[in-house]
Amino acid sequence: MRSFRVEFKIAALVLLVLLPLAYFSLSHVPSLYIDSVLLSLSEEKMAPPYALKGALAQYRGKSLVSLSLKKVRRELESLALVESVRLEKKFPSTLFVEATLVGTPALVHAKNAEDQTEAVYVLRSGALLPLQREDWTLFEDKALKVEIPLGYATLMEKYGVDAAFGQVMELAASLEGNSTLITRIKYDNNSSNSFGKMVLELSALHVQIWLREPVSAAQVTQAIQLVQEDQRESLSFLREQIIRYDLYKGAMVRRK
Repeated sequence: MRSFRVEFKIAALVLLVLLPLAYFSLSHVPSLYIDSVLLSLSEEKMAPPYALKGALAQYRGKSLVSLSLKKVRRELESLALVESVRLEKKFPSTLFVEATLVGTPALVHAKNAEDQTEAVYVLRSGALLPLQREDWTLFEDKALKVEIPLGYATLMEKYGVDAAFGQVMELAASLEGNSTLITRIKYDNNSSNSFGKMVLELSALHVQIWLREPVSAAQVTQAIQLVQEDQRESLSFLREQIIRYDLYKGAMVRRK
């Protein structure tokens, strides 16, 4: 019995020594290095984001044996447009990646003083995540777009999204049913008003609706209907001058 225990301990010790050596050896076998990364997207009609392709390219040439799927998953899911991934090692040399992308996101365009876009972000979980320039146009004709000053965007990228901007984005997302009329949404927090200033542009009507306080999507929809009626009655849509309406929780005021 004692002899068996000794033999068992020796065998266990040998395994403890050999297993790391085997792992180390397999990790340095060239035929087990990744030479192919297969990507499958949840949205078949959508082109793979440039940032995702770039991230996957870095794994080529690495050992499939020693690759940490947990670390790869964490890295890929930190990308702005990647919701989740499923990974699988396919020996001898293929990494399979099934990626679920975020649904058509609301895009935040950071504008400079010349009204040029300097950066584009996706809002996820209370954080502004920057897109690589090559991915700016992926949702250009599909996604809601909110424009904010560059300095404000930089602050929120560093410190997180403030409550007022969170309200703005929630309201903007709820207005998708009016997206054919609303051609531009701008927001600026540089105001004595804690909510700031949200501007909805209705280019076809030559109208801007200014929001100085949080309102509901239903109130905005009703306001747009009232604006349309007002424009039809006054034929203001034939003018080139932009007409401004201020929308509050209890009323809407037309400015001269």
